[in-house]
Amino acid sequence: MRSPSRHLLVALLVALALPAVASARRTLHPGDHNPAVRVLQRALHLHADGIFGPGTKRAVKRFQRSHRLHADGIVGAATWSALARRGSSARAGRSRGSAVRLLQRRLGVAADGVFGRGTKRALKRFQRAHGLTADGIAGPATWSALGLRGHHPVLKRGRAHRARSHRRHHSSRASAVRLLQRRLGIAADGIFGRGTKRALKSFQRAHGLTADGIAGPATWSALGLHGHHPLLRRGRRGGSRGGSFGVIAAAIAAANRIAHYPYRYGGGHRSFHDSGYDCSGSVSYVLHAMGALSSPRDSSALMSYGAPGPGRYVTVYANPGHAYMTIRGKRFDTSARWQGGSRWSIFDRSSAGYVARHPPGL
Repeated sequence: MRSPSRHLLVALLVALALPAVASARRTLHPGDHNPAVRVLQRALHLHADGIFGPGTKRAVKRFQRSHRLHADGIVGAATWSALARRGSSARAGRSRGSAVRLLQRRLGVAADGVFGRGTKRALKRFQRAHGLTADGIAGPATWSALGLRGHHPVLKRGRAHRARSHRRHHSSRASAVRLLQRRLGIAADGIFGRGTKRALKSFQRAHGLTADGIAGPATWSALGLHGHHPLLRRGRRGGSRGGSFGVIAAAIAAANRIAHYPYRYGGGHRSFHDSGYDCSGSVSYVLHAMGALSSPRDSSALMSYGAPGPGRYVTVYANPGHAYMTIRGKRFDTSARWQGGSRWSIFDRSSAGYVARHPPGL
């Protein structure tokens, strides 16, 4: 009778999940040999032989130290609880991916299950539009506004998601650099270095483009590649990153060049290079210098430019009668010339009645 009962007990304990064993608070010591040890070993990602030997003890002590427990190698109530919390956290991580995808589908963005920068921006826009606190955190009020009742996890952008997004961003950018290099007829190593910049500037000069070494929409189009492609330029260390701050520096430099040019209706529309600029001509000039616009647009056309909503660094505000922009929070606006002769202004203006757009990625 003892043998069948023992086998039944072994089978039962092997089948038990970690939380169930943890709730039993069974204390394990080095030298123990039972099915609960196998549960412990699986939780520690060890070979589950059911023997609490020196290797298992070392793993237990490492786990205890990493969770600020007394590292005595004895698995008591506190250690079981920490193991159970880690297990539930891993399961929660998997379920969060599904919840993030659901959130993204409701927000109308790519449902990749990663709560990255784009998802946070879209969520904050949704919250502002629905009178919620625009904190970028999907809580009960946000889920309800999205039309999703019942229990949903609180979601926000985390460090792990940022790291994964950062890696994917650099990987995809390196692919874009390789594509650019192949079109330029040079070695496609995925690194936007000095040679790539020289080849790009030569191509731009040959095709009547501003030879700034920045691959923007006009350059991609001249290369025969239409659709959305990232802004690419050489980074400070010759890396493949797009250099958002370099693009912003180019925008500020361009704005400074024409800041004191006279206002002229229609100026800057036949050509980016003119003796005077109107409101939309001024905005178009700066966007072109950033590599973010291939041909001038009037204010009505700027209402559908780029991506919707305010950008992180650059925002274009347009309605059928006027257009202006902000660059890193400072307004660049033809109507500001009366203040001191410059299109730059230290004063904000109401954006009511304007459509907010921004260059993708900026």
